[in-house]
Amino acid sequence: MAIVDKGNGHELDAIATLEWPHHAVAICNLLNSPNRGQESLSGLWHSLPASVRAGLEQAAQQRVDATDEREFLATWFVNEIDIPDLPRDGSGINWAALFPVAQCPADGCDYCDGCPAHAERRGGDAGSNQCGPGGSCRCLVDSSEDEEETCVCPSWDVGPRWAAALYQSLTETAEVLLEQADGLVWGVEGPAVGFPRSLIAQPPAFFVRLAESCIDLCALLAGGVRPVPHTIAELLMLDEAARSYLENHVSSAGLDVDAMKQEFAHLPEGHGDFELDALWVFQFTNSDWEKIAESETIYQPYSMDRIFDTLPEAAQRPRNAGGR
Repeated sequence: MAIVDKGNGHELDAIATLEWPHHAVAICNLLNSPNRGQESLSGLWHSLPASVRAGLEQAAQQRVDATDEREFLATWFVNEIDIPDLPRDGSGINWAALFPVAQCPADGCDYCDGCPAHAERRGGDAGSNQCGPGGSCRCLVDSSEDEEETCVCPSWDVGPRWAAALYQSLTETAEVLLEQADGLVWGVEGPAVGFPRSLIAQPPAFFVRLAESCIDLCALLAGGVRPVPHTIAELLMLDEAARSYLENHVSSAGLDVDAMKQEFAHLPEGHGDFELDALWVFQFTNSDWEKIAESETIYQPYSMDRIFDTLPEAAQRPRNAGGR
């Protein structure tokens, strides 16, 4: 709609029909922006049928200029989104204190149930249980069905290095998602981040909510709480952030673990560092998060808000330090 004057005073008139509400908002922003000519940078504008675009171009040309006292009315029709604050820089966070690791002595310890038998089968000293990073026993042989004693110590977990890396990656993902949302408000089309392709057609507010999911996960990490997703959106974003961090450290020789260790060499090593399996909680739910992540189908706008609903399993993992 536009306020027009056909000779009988101001009236509202329809100048274009668009498929989705957020497309109409973007076109409205372009037509009323104080920075004229932005439509030349808009993928949405150029994707419109020629007949629709011709009508909009005519409307843009007929807009009053700065010499007209009504020109200020245009600012009333510019719609912007509320951008949440990004997490603070993680370099000043004491990750070692928030996610402590046992740091067993170099010659091992005697506190890991099940390990002496494994040590004997390795031909090692049963009194020195070969503790790995973070105090977890590193079992070098596979458990067999007939073993009476199975080592259950080396369960991967989020240590200080992995927590710092996830925080960093989640913050970067949130920033890109907010840029995507702001771009959509001005008609910029196309995916700008590696989040599931199936969600790229969603409106700007959707990407703001995805960014807020990243921010919520960062808040958990900054509070020393293991990042347990409570929604499908948080599952998707945690998975995306973890994979994105790892992919940024892949070279022609494969995953450069040494580079990741060097980046966080100032933090204690933990058993499960940079392992996706350390984020196992809720990876297997009664939801369809994996289908959404892997789908080649692009979901229709406004059809996926359900990913922000709380998962049933969330009640078993409250968001407090006790839920670690």
